[in-house]
Amino acid sequence: MWLAKMMSCRCSIAPLPRIRARPDGRFRAMRPLLREWANGRAASRASPLADARGLAQKTPMDVDQLLGRPERWASVLGWATLAGIEFGVIGPFGSYASHLSTRLTYWIALFWVGSLLLWPCVVAGLMLGPRRGFPPLFSSVAVVLVACVPLAALGAAGTWLFWPGRAAGMHLLEWYGLTIVVALPAMMGLLWLELGRKAGARSLFRLGPARRTVTALPDHLLANALCLQMEDHHVRVHLHGRSSLHFGVMRDVVAGLDPRRGLQVHRSWWVARSAVRRWHQDGRSVTLELVNGLIVPVARNRVALLRAEGWLDEDEALRA
Repeated sequence: MWLAKMMSCRCSIAPLPRIRARPDGRFRAMRPLLREWANGRAASRASPLADARGLAQKTPMDVDQLLGRPERWASVLGWATLAGIEFGVIGPFGSYASHLSTRLTYWIALFWVGSLLLWPCVVAGLMLGPRRGFPPLFSSVAVVLVACVPLAALGAAGTWLFWPGRAAGMHLLEWYGLTIVVALPAMMGLLWLELGRKAGARSLFRLGPARRTVTALPDHLLANALCLQMEDHHVRVHLHGRSSLHFGVMRDVVAGLDPRRGLQVHRSWWVARSAVRRWHQDGRSVTLELVNGLIVPVARNRVALLRAEGWLDEDEALRA
């Protein structure tokens, strides 16, 4: 009776691998040959960790969706054309005295150039900034402020072409200030129109499927975390090159993460699958080496689960 209870309890913690009989009467464990990835396709276990690294810490945003699709660029340039027509009709910053066709040509061309320059910069800021622990809003605003420097120079050149008398009376800081006044609200509005209007602003940086619990940890940190470490009543988030400590319960934080991104390998550790470089085995002890050089212990009752999920591939092992 007590033996049956112990076995049932152990099985509830880590599922046992499948067993296949050999011709000589012996049995051996067999890992699943196929498993289903996040995209719904079945994948072999030839190189599971290599495939996972290619996925990285995937968020709802990717470069192909934001920059590589013609329909996305058509939409961005369409909004730029509408904004250029509006500014051409209004004639702000002293341009109203010129002819309507001149104003329309200048402002539409300037908004097109600004979109071609600023949109890739904002996308790069949204993709790369959170990986370093910066909030998405800070990253997007920072790249706009930097990209406005060449855009201000292009705007000044266009003004010299259409209104040389007006351009002669302006200083460099005036060009930069006016460019920020127009470009920053325009890009924030474009982000909302293109990405946040249907799903809501916070869903742009969501981790994946709906979070089951509410945690105090910022979404942009969890979305790019290599691993999570429990320290008393706090959770340390390890990123590329840095880490940050936040108040929270490890169990609640892990419950809110997409299980396809990673697994809790120890009572005090959660690891993203794409962060694993290789694994080490010393007797019965198993550890994971992450891409940032961190060594994470694996609990013995989690080894079978990791092996069944393809984490402990023989090609990735370093035995002591």
